[in-house]
Amino acid sequence: MVRQFVRVSVAALLGLGLLAGSLGAQTVTSSSTHAVGPLLQTDSVVTVGPSAIDKFGMHRLRRAHGAVRGALLLLPPLGNGFSFFTADDSGNPLRSFAAYFALRGWEVWGYSPRATGLVAGSCESGAVDCSAMADWGLQATIDDAAFIRSRIAEVLPAHRPVLVGGFSLGGMTTIATINAHPDDYDGAFILEGALYAENPAVLALNQGYCAGLEAQLAAGQIYDGQSLPFIRTAVGLAASNPAAPSPFFPGLSNHQGMIFLLAVPQIGPLWPTANFIRCAGDVGQDRFFYSKESRVIVFSSLFNDYTDNLTIRDISCSLAGERTFTGNLGAFTGPVYLMGGGVGFAEQNHDLVHILGSTRITFNEIPAFGHADHWFTQRHRQVLEGDLDRWLNRVR
Repeated sequence: MVRQFVRVSVAALLGLGLLAGSLGAQTVTSSSTHAVGPLLQTDSVVTVGPSAIDKFGMHRLRRAHGAVRGALLLLPPLGNGFSFFTADDSGNPLRSFAAYFALRGWEVWGYSPRATGLVAGSCESGAVDCSAMADWGLQATIDDAAFIRSRIAEVLPAHRPVLVGGFSLGGMTTIATINAHPDDYDGAFILEGALYAENPAVLALNQGYCAGLEAQLAAGQIYDGQSLPFIRTAVGLAASNPAAPSPFFPGLSNHQGMIFLLAVPQIGPLWPTANFIRCAGDVGQDRFFYSKESRVIVFSSLFNDYTDNLTIRDISCSLAGERTFTGNLGAFTGPVYLMGGGVGFAEQNHDLVHILGSTRITFNEIPAFGHADHWFTQRHRQVLEGDLDRWLNRVR
């Protein structure tokens, strides 16, 4: 239950999308615009270093005509790009999360992280030099988001402020972004993301993960090309051949295996609390309780092939007590919207309140929900987009 955003650039920018430009070593090297119904989407590539993989995607989705309410900067979940926000299980991009807000007058800007587009096996085979991943981590996302924020400032007037937010890792990078630049954003929405914990059991669990990840990095294991593709494959098998025996979970069908993987707590850094699940459900009943299965399948199919281990290290070590990415949150005084599930990050949402400088904090908390149930539920228009829209109307 719920309780309680400069200057305009040249006209060509507004009409044709983004022109090439740079901020330090960050340079827009390509840009293209296409129509999505009544909306325009501009996709740009920004290079950030000498390596071929040192680049990220910058995106802008807006109405072709009409007044602008303000700007939203969306940061995606782990192993996803901006396509996560433009997808929908209906197959209609105008029914997506990003389109929901763009159709209502918001300029929706987005981010696709540096690993987006890397093909499975390319790092291991040496076909692509992936050594740059060793230097990415949460700081890379903070830097990339700062560049996008600078581009928003060029094309929107000063009286249209920016709110930053995202889901899962996107919520975590939102926390890290407002911690690093508390004066650059007039609000933040953190959709099931956590970088700070006070529960001793959560701290202890993540101290183990933190130490393990630091050992992996020291040994040169700078990327993970298995975890998220595994989830994508397991869910894909449940969709394509649900009754067949699971090759991953003995004694279970492919469909039961998907339920087991997402509805039962697992061990590893991607499950950062003892009771953490992605979707509430039951293996015996072979079903999710709240998540719409078609949404689980569509969004799971979007996972990238690679993630950098430094980002996972930063998350685990933050949840273990490290304050690199949370130590300045007292300086952020803008309104904050926190979405949490009782078997997701709801507890950490309440912990976060203690260190935020904001006194305008809104909760969207459903105790029975897992980490992704707000996003995957058939009622997402009410409990996610609709509720966030009401919050935006109050704080704009």
